[in-house]
Amino acid sequence: MKAPHSRRVLLLQGPPSGFFNVLAQAFRDAGVPVSRINLHGGDAAQAPDGIPFRGKLSEFDGFVSEVIQTDAITDVLYFADRLPYHRIAADVADRLGATPYAIENGYVRPDWLTLEPGGMGAFSRFPVDRETIEALAADAPGIDTRLRYSHSFFNEAYCDVRYTLTRLVTSFRYPHFDRDRANHPLKEYLSWTPQLFRRQWARFRAPHQMRRVLAESRPFFLFPMQLQEDYQIRHNSRYASLSTLVDEVFASFAKGAPKHTSLLVKIHPLDNGLQNWRATLKEAKRDYGLTGRIRFLSAGPLVDMLENCEGVVLVNSTVGLTALREGCAVRTLGAAVYDLEGLTDRQPLDDFWSNPTPPDPEFVDAFVRALAALTQVKGSLYDKAGMRAASEEIVRRVIAGIGALPAFKSPPPRLERARELGVPLDLPVGQPALQTHG
Repeated sequence: MKAPHSRRVLLLQGPPSGFFNVLAQAFRDAGVPVSRINLHGGDAAQAPDGIPFRGKLSEFDGFVSEVIQTDAITDVLYFADRLPYHRIAADVADRLGATPYAIENGYVRPDWLTLEPGGMGAFSRFPVDRETIEALAADAPGIDTRLRYSHSFFNEAYCDVRYTLTRLVTSFRYPHFDRDRANHPLKEYLSWTPQLFRRQWARFRAPHQMRRVLAESRPFFLFPMQLQEDYQIRHNSRYASLSTLVDEVFASFAKGAPKHTSLLVKIHPLDNGLQNWRATLKEAKRDYGLTGRIRFLSAGPLVDMLENCEGVVLVNSTVGLTALREGCAVRTLGAAVYDLEGLTDRQPLDDFWSNPTPPDPEFVDAFVRALAALTQVKGSLYDKAGMRAASEEIVRRVIAGIGALPAFKSPPPRLERARELGVPLDLPVGQPALQTHG
């Protein structure tokens, strides 16, 4: 293990809450020098002493290479895995012998963050063989399920709006910044005005809708949707549009599901409403002859759905891991860290509906404990106490060189499975953002 002063850390973009300011100070308090790169004015407002990058995305490889070599960087940390700048930085770090770490919301929910060397999903270096996972779990503590930190949606929204508006106001200073999203942020923010009312109405109606589903006494499957802009969709699945995903799932359900079963579609609670998913889903329902067999929800306790469903079909959402912990059969359609033999159902989707296979509970327990011990950090991106706690643990792990542990495999061991699922692993950096509508 290297001494703290032998580590030198580079921070790229963090969440809009200022979490990386807390993290940077925690590194400095531990005697670890910190460098930062600012990609736009929002970053510069958080880190005035950061190194500005005002070039084009195509020039970032050379820029970050120079920073890593000049500052003798040993570890590169960033929030939002697969963001184009972060993809480049991770590749450069690997090439130059530094360790890249992706920080994200936790695989385990709530109250956890992910700190994973290399990347997530298909690019996760976490082991895939059961023997290794169970050996790691043998020394791992149980999962702390207590809710210690919380924050409101409005606090998160305020931080995001402040961060983004600062970027827009100062865009002339960073004219080549590549946001890599289909819609202008002001369009997204405006879409949330009516969406906030829909969100409250959905929460009010959810208990009644769930009671109605259960009162039908009809076995149902759960299909939780993700966000179109989510990099876990864009870079860890084969779906260029969520409409394509809906078509595939509905066609398979119409073909393979027993006639007495139904499908409960859960629209993501943070969907911005720019696509009218209810209209899209209703049209698909008619096209595939599923009238009367499809139900929609956009709110309500997930545990109620999981406790009563026959199985879960999804791309790679963390809902899948929650479902496995509840003993539900799970069929993934994209690359997911938990998509392993003994956990998820690997049979063709058409067959899954009639014979869903639940996970091995002992393997689920071992997998979750090992995953938490190596990649999960208790804390929060928005709660002050949670930010401090998470930062201290991240610093401890980086100083300990956890990314170099033999448990983390290179090359990532999920790449072959991702290729089987049609995940485009060689997407060029800076490709056009996905379209919102399919």
